[in-house]
Amino acid sequence: MVRFLLSASCLALLPAARAVNLFPSSPLVQIGNDTDIFFDSSLALEVTDNLYSAAHAVSATSWTFTPGFALEHGKDSAFAISLTAKRGFVQYNKASLADLQDSRDSFSANFRFDDGGPLTFTLDSSYKITARNDDLAQQGVGTTVPLGANLLRQSNYNHNFEAIYKLTEKIKVTLGYTNTYNHYLNPVKYTENVTDTPSPPGTGNTGIKTSYNTNGLTELNTKTMPVEVAYQAFEKLSFGLKYQRDVTDYSPAPYYSQNTSTATPGLVTTVRPSGSYPRQLAKDFYGLTAKGDPTGAGKLTVTAKVGYATSQLDAAAASKNPSFSVNLQHSLTEKVNHSLSLSRDVSASSTGGTTSSKSYTYTVNFTATEDLGFNLSATKSDVLAGTTAVHTMVYNLGADYKYNPHLSFNFGYNFTDSKIPSAPTGNFQANVLTLSAAFRY
Repeated sequence: MVRFLLSASCLALLPAARAVNLFPSSPLVQIGNDTDIFFDSSLALEVTDNLYSAAHAVSATSWTFTPGFALEHGKDSAFAISLTAKRGFVQYNKASLADLQDSRDSFSANFRFDDGGPLTFTLDSSYKITARNDDLAQQGVGTTVPLGANLLRQSNYNHNFEAIYKLTEKIKVTLGYTNTYNHYLNPVKYTENVTDTPSPPGTGNTGIKTSYNTNGLTELNTKTMPVEVAYQAFEKLSFGLKYQRDVTDYSPAPYYSQNTSTATPGLVTTVRPSGSYPRQLAKDFYGLTAKGDPTGAGKLTVTAKVGYATSQLDAAAASKNPSFSVNLQHSLTEKVNHSLSLSRDVSASSTGGTTSSKSYTYTVNFTATEDLGFNLSATKSDVLAGTTAVHTMVYNLGADYKYNPHLSFNFGYNFTDSKIPSAPTGNFQANVLTLSAAFRY
């Protein structure tokens, strides 16, 4: 806890330090004219009444201190590079939650090439450790897999490449490749005394069964390959044709239940997850795209992808479903803008099957001053994971204040209401309040 108090004190003293010029102008380190290195950190306080996103709520208060560094090279040149490396240290207010205190790494890299010619490309790569249950709970995972009183830790990887080639002044081709995958970390272990079914009676062997809360979960490795041809039909509006191929490989979480017989020393029976592995989901999307301002007045921006997708899990019959992603942004006044996002898709499920989801989000942003802004959003999602339907409403209220070019503050409130009609015991509500400060020097 001492390091958190020290960190908070340092953030509090920054304005005074700046006033007496204890620090030179940002960045922290400058190499030549093209490379800058920044100290990039944050300190956050989170208060929630439902830490595990479960029906039986557990309240918690946590502090997260995240120091890190960012490197920027060639910011205004044809070839630009940005790198970030951070580590978050998490502390909880209760001794009963001490086992959840940990550190979480995150790394990212971005490479961009744009010399003003017909070809531009970007390459992004990131790695991040998360510890949360709400994303899984909103898919109904808790009704089929007992997550337990633990935050499910995962390491998440994302690698993305995109190349855009301008064939003519009005026609361009976009090719891409994305690979995302996850691994589960440090699951909760349960032990219980068991007896094998006796055959004949009286011959059963006693033993200890060891189980993990990730036994019914799968790790997903998804490769996405989109191709799009776009035509600039009007000055501020373009249309296109898009094809996208997604292939997801399923792997059972690398922690299995085990039965150890005491009657036969050394005998261990491993109980692997049900279902056949390896499994694979293949999906093809065909559709139209639109991007730009259809009115030409500069107040409405549309980004849309509309079509249908065919998906096939292993040797099962292929299914066809409408698939779309539409985002509309509109400026009401100079200070107020709002947006509406709609989406529908089929994706791989963390329990080894498929998930069909629909999502609708409405957001309002208010810019009070140049340095102060507010936002309010509501999201409705309907998820069908196998035969389990989950209906979730999420409300967010936020405020951002930029004190100076180096220091900013954020306030956030989130309310989640998730319902599972077929299994009401999995319903849950959660309130989360977050206060944070970010420092970049």
